[in-house]
Amino acid sequence: MSRSEFRAVVDGPRPAAAWLMSLVASGTLWVTEQLPFWIIAVQCLAFSVSFATRRNPPAFRKSALWLNVFMLGITTITIRSALNGNPATISLAYFAALAQGLQLLDARPRKSEFVLVALALFQVILASNLTDSILFPPFVLVFLATVTWTLLVHTLSMEAAEAGDPAAISAAMTPDLRHMTIAATTVCLLLAVVLFVLFPRLKTNLFRGGSGTGLALSGFSESVALGTVGKIRLDHSVVLRVEAVDGDLPRPANAYWRGLAFDEFDGRNWSISRSERIAARRAVSGVGRFGINLRPPDESVSSAQRIIREPVEAGVLFVPGQIQRIEGSFQRLERDRNGGLYLPGRENDRIRYTIWSNPFERDAGVLRRDQARPPIEPSPGGERPADRYLQLSDLDPRVHALADRIVAGANSDFDRAWLIQENLRHNGRYTDSPPELGDDMTSPIEAFLLGELEGHCEYFASAMVTLARSQGLPTRLVNGFAGGVANELGGFIEVTQADAHAWVEVHFEKAGWVRFDPTPPDLRLRANHDLSLWAQVGQLGSAVELWWFQRVVDFDSVDQIGVLRGLWLSWTDRRSNAASSPNDATEAKDANWADLTADRESIPFMVGGALIAVVGIALWRRRRDPIESTVPATYRKALGLLARRGLVRSRSVSAREFARGVGERLPGVGGAAFDEITDHYLAERFGRREPTDLALQLVALKNAVDRMGLRNQPHVR
Repeated sequence: MSRSEFRAVVDGPRPAAAWLMSLVASGTLWVTEQLPFWIIAVQCLAFSVSFATRRNPPAFRKSALWLNVFMLGITTITIRSALNGNPATISLAYFAALAQGLQLLDARPRKSEFVLVALALFQVILASNLTDSILFPPFVLVFLATVTWTLLVHTLSMEAAEAGDPAAISAAMTPDLRHMTIAATTVCLLLAVVLFVLFPRLKTNLFRGGSGTGLALSGFSESVALGTVGKIRLDHSVVLRVEAVDGDLPRPANAYWRGLAFDEFDGRNWSISRSERIAARRAVSGVGRFGINLRPPDESVSSAQRIIREPVEAGVLFVPGQIQRIEGSFQRLERDRNGGLYLPGRENDRIRYTIWSNPFERDAGVLRRDQARPPIEPSPGGERPADRYLQLSDLDPRVHALADRIVAGANSDFDRAWLIQENLRHNGRYTDSPPELGDDMTSPIEAFLLGELEGHCEYFASAMVTLARSQGLPTRLVNGFAGGVANELGGFIEVTQADAHAWVEVHFEKAGWVRFDPTPPDLRLRANHDLSLWAQVGQLGSAVELWWFQRVVDFDSVDQIGVLRGLWLSWTDRRSNAASSPNDATEAKDANWADLTADRESIPFMVGGALIAVVGIALWRRRRDPIESTVPATYRKALGLLARRGLVRSRSVSAREFARGVGERLPGVGGAAFDEITDHYLAERFGRREPTDLALQLVALKNAVDRMGLRNQPHVR
């Protein structure tokens, strides 16, 4: 009987590790937060019922009819999810999660655990495409150990059936076997670390599909209704993490990250105006990995910020100041008519990019000598002023009168803009829940300006645009984020959706677009106070998550080259310093070692490399013996004697089958001796017998082999 035939008759309860493996694999999907609660509940119910009745399963668990009915229901749920517009990844996650529970309920005799393991692995792969959470790696570590143990126990079950004693499997579960499982898992992880460092990241959207609706976190898009930002501010989900690469991070009161600019306003909705002859967006030439220059290089002082952006609707990028250059792991960048930047196809991805920009430094004296004029833009008929930044809908005459009173006495365009800003700041009251404003005859902004001036940032910014345009100042509304909270543990600014903000930009002939913020800042900015213990834990988690994304999830070829180059330069500097001054060799060695270890990014790879070297040497020493060390020595020697005469055991042939074949070629004493050696081998392997001295049997086998003369005979199969 072949080994495949033995598998067909393996029966009995699965090992407990199979449920743990399935639970961990499902947990990787749970942390993505993409599975509805009812699917998780059904999974847990299936796990509980199958585990509780694993030794005495009810009839339905062995009924092909009921199991097929359940499978039909799972298929229907998957198809319905896809037809409802869910991405392919989400629909497949539904299927894998429910099918895993059904597979555990299936108590029929099985040939292998392949389907169960394959479904578990599929869930982990799906989860890796749906999340980059720091919670994912611990699940993967436990999954590797449980899947190894599950396959190992199933293999031993087949071997025990082959030996004719299925109950022997319990005796084979020794501490040494568990230690070997842990060691094998550790070796796999260490090997993965080495491959991770050496090979470039291969990012793919293989499992993504569908519309992607609902995956983006923020509500920033090409058109917004008045009040959108106020709703976003009620959410405290992290949107940006900002690190200083060159220069210092701005103080929260002066920290702004621009998203989109809007030029068209109908009194209730903001949008980016369209041109019949000009595309809504244009691709920006260049590749993000090598850097894209968005402004001509100049000698002005610039600062650099590294930004981690969470998924955002429309794929908008948020940038500080007047952007000069951008670098990131993207291939295509687009820009709209108002300067907004987009990454097409990356709406549902966490993105890392670096921005070089001019810090916002407003010189009132210079701006007072400047004039507010619309920017000159190319058009099909030639360059012309962009008058769309001056357009206004019909307004109540009292609004124009209010604007005239505010700017009375101003001698420059800058002063007019400044007086409008300060009037709104000092006379308005900020609230994230403004009262209902306006009716069918009056727009919300007219009611806001002519009423109590109570609202959130969009109302103040829209009011300033309205007043400024009534005075002939080219103006636009900008949305983005402002403020944030410093994460002292991670050394970065953490910006949440609660920091969503809208402000105003006025265009000057020489200075370009200049920022004005008419919103009262006292309630808009998050208060600075001592963090609670829970807040400190949250900041620690955010810092760890940032490190995990930058050093693991988004660790690409550029990062790899940087780390390896840093290690190489440290090594060469160390050697050159030691060679240049023999008397100071010891000091140079210590100094260079300090420089090497000071690079915190390199430490994990140095430690991982050292561990890999130690494990590799240990494995090499063990592998010097070509025969597996777990096989009893007597049986190894017997196999070696037979191999000298061409009798080689194939991997697909069981020990019993091979012994019968040897008995046919070595009748009499030789065959009986090898048969006895095989009996002891199987008994010793499954823990039912201590090692026995079989020297006489080996001698008898050797004598029989020497008399064979079968060197050129075919191998036993």
